[in-house]
Amino acid sequence: MRSLILLSLLAAATGCKTLDCAPGTVEQNGHCEPADVTTGAASCGSGTKLEGTICVSTTTCDPSTTTPMTDGSGNTVCVGTAGGGCGSCPMPSSGKQTICGQIYDLENMSAFVATGAAGMKCPATSTATSGPCALNILAFDAIAYATNPMTATPLAVGNTCIDDMGHYYLADITPPGTNPFVGLGIDDANMANMGPNGVTNAVGVATPSRPNTATANFEAYIVTKATTDSWASSGGPPVSGGIFAMIFRAHCVGAGCTGDPLAEQAGVQMTKSATPIAATNAKYFLAAQATRDTIDPTATMTGANGTGLNNNASVTDSVAFSGQGGITDTTNCQWEQHAGAALMNIVFVQIFRKKNAIGHTCTE
Repeated sequence: MRSLILLSLLAAATGCKTLDCAPGTVEQNGHCEPADVTTGAASCGSGTKLEGTICVSTTTCDPSTTTPMTDGSGNTVCVGTAGGGCGSCPMPSSGKQTICGQIYDLENMSAFVATGAAGMKCPATSTATSGPCALNILAFDAIAYATNPMTATPLAVGNTCIDDMGHYYLADITPPGTNPFVGLGIDDANMANMGPNGVTNAVGVATPSRPNTATANFEAYIVTKATTDSWASSGGPPVSGGIFAMIFRAHCVGAGCTGDPLAEQAGVQMTKSATPIAATNAKYFLAAQATRDTIDPTATMTGANGTGLNNNASVTDSVAFSGQGGITDTTNCQWEQHAGAALMNIVFVQIFRKKNAIGHTCTE
């Protein structure tokens, strides 16, 4: 197998009265479709200002040479796209899919950027031992990988681009057949450094498979050994057993929704089939900690960083992971549901966002 890189999947696995929908899909108007993903919110951070009910940046970027990116503090950072970088999101060829976005450090949600970065594309045979150019990103059939990583093979990709500012895109990904999700696996490019001892642990994320679509602004992550060691030493699960990191965002996204899309939601309990996950498998961080450093073994819900760690998740569970609590408008809003997996030596990251309750419109 080409890499311990990782993966898992996501999305609700619910059927309907007349359809037997596959894991990660829901019935929509008589068809099985990928479950939607949305969210975000918070008060305005430094580098932003409130205009009406919306936080807007006070930083203006030159669109000809830079792309505006939001860092972990809510600031807009102008990242270079000159010099052959990867800040674009090219449209795919017919029947293919492009996925692009920014790589973040999960510990503090800062953009993962090389020292002295200038928006330059990483060479195909990079010898970098730090920063984005030390990484490799592969695409997988997310459900196939989560079901049996030993037999999963990477999907064909027309062009993979990573630059020193942490921008990336995978262009012309061949869709994963009938399964509804594409997974991205992030790890060190140097096989000798793959796993916890390199720049990052193996990290996985997943997004719906949508041929003929450029999926933009899709967050990818690195999670360092120092971060996972800190989790384990403060009472969290070891990465060796696999970690399903569930991040709850504070606001919905879409028509009528406002707020910082990276803001996190406190006061949420992770659930499995609508039941709070047992304390032996559910770990949360210190209540006031905005970064993801230190587990509070006594905590029973998310703190300021909106995150919980689950070490007992499997795609074969055929159940939906979600959350309860942390929603003010419980009439119109509910948490998304997703499948999930905790795979050995992998941190799988899933964002959970507020969405419309059935027959209602969520604007929280």
